[in-house]
Amino acid sequence: MKSKVYFLPLDSGKDLNANRAKYVSFLNFVFNETNFFSSIPSHKKIGIKVHFGEEGRENYLNPEYVREVVLLCGGSGLQPYLLETATLYRGKRQEEKSHFELAQQHGFTLQKVLAPIIFVDGKRGEFYSEINGKKIGRRLKGFKFLINLAHFKGHMVTGFGGALKNIGMGLAAKGGKLDMHSVSIPYIDESKCSFCGTCAEYCPNEAIIFRQGRYLINNKCVGCSGCLTICPNYAIQIKWDSSSEELQKKVAEYAHSILKDRFCLHFNFLIDITPNCDCFPKTEEPIVKDIGILASFDPVALDQAGYDMVKDNIKAIYPQINPEIVLKVGEELGIGSREYELCPYEI
Repeated sequence: MKSKVYFLPLDSGKDLNANRAKYVSFLNFVFNETNFFSSIPSHKKIGIKVHFGEEGRENYLNPEYVREVVLLCGGSGLQPYLLETATLYRGKRQEEKSHFELAQQHGFTLQKVLAPIIFVDGKRGEFYSEINGKKIGRRLKGFKFLINLAHFKGHMVTGFGGALKNIGMGLAAKGGKLDMHSVSIPYIDESKCSFCGTCAEYCPNEAIIFRQGRYLINNKCVGCSGCLTICPNYAIQIKWDSSSEELQKKVAEYAHSILKDRFCLHFNFLIDITPNCDCFPKTEEPIVKDIGILASFDPVALDQAGYDMVKDNIKAIYPQINPEIVLKVGEELGIGSREYELCPYEI
């Protein structure tokens, strides 16, 4: 059976204000058509997965799009929260305090978006629980209902990033991101280490030891990756050695574990579609004109529909990558179906 994917075409080149009435009408249609809000008991918490954008980059989802979803959640008697996690790499998004400040700089303030922010993996991304061996942000336990707002774009390793990646990578704790990006534990670059011992004092598993005049990470390491954040000299490094195929497979596996026993509606925003993901620290020119917004209960069908709309553009940029592995594995795991029925919405 084909999954329904609702599609709102947008007028390319027009900003949100010009498309606002059409967008709000589409949201109301989707929520009513899917009986999403009526399926959730009143006053329940609902998590809205977003990406706050990277420092130095403007290609991220406009917070005004998020605000309209928050308003509809509140109007339906629910308690909305914006959910995010720490990054594995260095930068303002690597820990809670500076990540929150960056979110505010990009317009995701309580006054503007009307929903508080929760970093589900704690202060440094080390706060996790395991689901099927996958390290997931622990505070996600408090959210059985989710809305996934994904900005669809290209990606230098996976070919594209959409709803599955926004959930699978985006709600994994730092140790989960390490698992997806690398087949090994972190290592200490001795040329940068000042032997301050901060990492050893921090490590909750006593996996960092001082031996023969240097610090080492031993096999007690569980991959929480908190040490990556607290090292003052950036001496703790990652082996970025996962292939595209392996990374896509793990993204699908993490999405499967996160979505299990959760009620989630997914959106792909095919606007401002750039060659690289929103983590890329530079504003980029779009690879194609704005297309519109897709919505579905099925994230596999949703990503398949999005990819089908920009397939030629993605292949032209990344001819060496097969971006359909995440879709194939997602379908095999039972997350959804690659077969879909596109349902255009016109006012």
